[in-house]
Amino acid sequence: MVRAFLAALLIALPASARNPPVDYNEPPPDPPEAGQQVERFPYPGPFQNVPAIDESRWVALPPHKEPWWSFGKVDPVLTEACRLNQFVTLPLNRIILQFQGDQGRAVMQVVPPRYRQLLIDSRKLAAPGVTYYFFDTAEPTCEVRVAANVPLRSFPAGRGTALPPADPKAIARKKAEIASWPKK
Repeated sequence: MVRAFLAALLIALPASARNPPVDYNEPPPDPPEAGQQVERFPYPGPFQNVPAIDESRWVALPPHKEPWWSFGKVDPVLTEACRLNQFVTLPLNRIILQFQGDQGRAVMQVVPPRYRQLLIDSRKLAAPGVTYYFFDTAEPTCEVRVAANVPLRSFPAGRGTALPPADPKAIARKKAEIASWPKK
């Protein structure tokens, strides 16, 4: 009776629950180009100019004990260009300045005058002989600092910054001005 029950159970199982038949086939042969080196395209492709992974060591300048926000002066024109991704240092820039004070720790990327190749400067804002210190490069919070003895730049007359003001009252005035524009 048990054997009849097991036989009925095996017959009632769906076909997918049974073991598949053993059917071994030889793998297909290699394609004719297997083992040959592929030639590079004669024109630039999407990945032709990708740099190799940079595993070079960091070049750390002597650390500072003061907080990073008290170091040098923030240049407003360069900071705006950095936030708009027009004046940034390359991500593979390994020259850094560390701040290890009690009020906060930070790291800035440094571009000395002799290493201008580490700078992306689409608006040609770099001045000769100036060292630039980047905090949060290519981010919306980017700041570009220069030494205390370097004169700061200013925006041309009649043209302010393209970035929103930091003053909340100025933001509210701008929103009110936009809300007062005629609507269709």
